[in-house]
Formats: sequence, structure tokens, C-alpha cells
Amino acid sequence: MESNINLNPDELKKIAVRLCNVAGDADPDNDIKTLMPGWRVAWSSGKVTSPNYFFIAEHESKDVYALAVRGSVSKDNGFSSDLDVFVDWGLEDLDAALAYWPFTSHDVAAGADKMPCISAGAYTGFTEMLLSRNNLGLLPLLSLQQALMFLTKNGDKKLIITGHSLGGNLANVYASYFAECLKRQFSKTADNVLLVTFAAPASGNADFANDLDAKITNAWHLHNIRDVVPNFPVAGRLLLVSDFYKPKTPDATVIQIPAQKGQDPMTVHDFYQKMADVLLLFGYQQPKNNYEYFEAALDSRWKENTIDDWHGQVGFQHQLFNYAKHLGVDLQPIKNPLVTAAAVV
Repeated sequence: MESNINLNPDELKKIAVRLCNVAGDADPDNDIKTLMPGWRVAWSSGKVTSPNYFFIAEHESKDVYALAVRGSVSKDNGFSSDLDVFVDWGLEDLDAALAYWPFTSHDVAAGADKMPCISAGAYTGFTEMLLSRNNLGLLPLLSLQQALMFLTKNGDKKLIITGHSLGGNLANVYASYFAECLKRQFSKTADNVLLVTFAAPASGNADFANDLDAKITNAWHLHNIRDVVPNFPVAGRLLLVSDFYKPKTPDATVIQIPAQKGQDPMTVHDFYQKMADVLLLFGYQQPKNNYEYFEAALDSRWKENTIDDWHGQVGFQHQLFNYAKHLGVDLQPIKNPLVTAAAVV
């Protein structure tokens, strides 16, 4: 069967946002048939309730495949204070410490002056992707990399790699790895790899981002400028976060974060300023290939100068439906959605 799927950039982004929608479903293996007719899940990492979940989807033409990586799921935090919320999501979940990334053309041992690095949190997620085995009976025991090579005929067929939020972060990382596998194992370029991310935090430093741009030229990265998450952990972008909703509210320069015992109170603006200062030396950078900004409307429900309303507006701006609406896509409702983390940073 010849491929009957349109992969021009506009249609590609629409397919990708639908795949991310499926990734948030409680039963993607079965529900993809109605959410995305013509597609099926060919490989699955395991339980959809796991912190990291990803799957390979196959188009009925068997000429196009996709790797969809889901972002974080909501969790009952039970935090003792609003400051704890900020610290957990801003520093721990996005774990911004740098780890060396060896899957590039820059061999430090050979004297290269480049030092590509990704966040420690992303490296942990990537390692889980390396170790996962198929949870379905179609390709038993195959690793993700083995399954992708088998299905795409070692890179000869189209492969869409996509994710929303932290899923987009890991999509960037895995795309870099897969491109390097094609190069080292088969002396092939990644011309058939199509990378699309939504609201992805920066995966690594400038050397990593530049290397990714060089390897994956067919890449599109979408960023709602009122969405806090894709500004992490880029120091210069974090300095802009506090002005997102001004002159309307909530206003980060006014909202106070309740201090823990013995600590001075600070505003949301102060918090992001301090975080930017910490991250400045890390040198995080977003990729540049087809990096697209757009602006979603404010949600009128969140207009008071309170932390709850700040979190509410930030969480609303981060949701996948804003990205789908920008693309002109009406996402089909999913069954028992595993809501991507409400971005309380």
C-alpha cells in the first residue's frame, strides 16, 4: 500500500499534536483507533500510569511511524507550602544539573572543544527509554531502539518523534540519539526523522541544541509565549516569565510566596529572578530549527493576585489544547485523561 498520508509541515504538526493527545489517554492501545483512524500502537513501554510513558504508532500504509512521548502526569503532591511547590517543579522535577551527552559527532576524547550536555533529569528519562522493552505481543522483548530500526527499515521509512512538555524534552533527546545510531550503525543521515515538540523545556546546553539542529533539520518546536514551561531552564527566558500576564493579572511582582519558618517572604518575580541567576552558568538553549512562537488567550478565570490564580493561569497556558487550537485542530476527547502536569512553576 502506498502512503496516503500528507507530511507537509502543517499536516505533520497536526498529526503530532493528535499523537500527543493519544499519549494522554488512559488506554491508548485501544483508543488510538477512534482518536486517530488509520493508526495503531505497534510498541508500548508499559503502564500508562508510569511517570514516563511512550509508544510507537504505525500508520496503516506501513510507510510512516511515530514515537510519542508523554509528559508528566498529575500527582497528589501534599506539599506543606506553596514554596515547596515551586521548588519541586522548578528545580527537582526539571533537574537542571548537566550530564555529558556522548551521542554527538563531537568526541571530547579526541580533542573536540564542544561539550554537549543535557539535564540530569532528561538523562534519567532517556535511560528509561533505553531500558524499556515492548509491553505488547506484536514485537516481544524488543527494545525501543530495536523496534524503531526494525519498523523503519533502519531509517528508510519516515519516523515522527513528538512529545508535549517533558515529553517534548525527551523527544529532543531521543531524536538526537536515534540520529546518531543511524549514522554510526548504517552511515545514514536522519533525513526521514521528523521532530515535532510542544511546550518542551530546553533539553540541554548550546552545544547539545546546535548539534540537534545539525542532525535533525526536519524539526518544528512550538512555544506558546505565555507558557512558563518551555522557558525552563533557559536563564534569559526565565527573566521574562514574571511579566507574562501584565498589565493584566495575576501579577508576579505583587504575589507573595508564603515563607517557611525563619525565611523572608519573596514574590513570584523574586523567585524566578533567583532561579535565573542559578541557571545562568548552565548555558541552556532551545534548538533553533523552525522554533515557532504563538500567543494563546488568557483564561479569565485566573485574574486575582494570588498564588492559586498564578498557578491556574500557568497551568491553563501549558495545556496541549492551546497548541492544538493554534494549529486549527479540534482534539477529540480522550477517555479518563491522564492530565499532563498542571505546570505549577
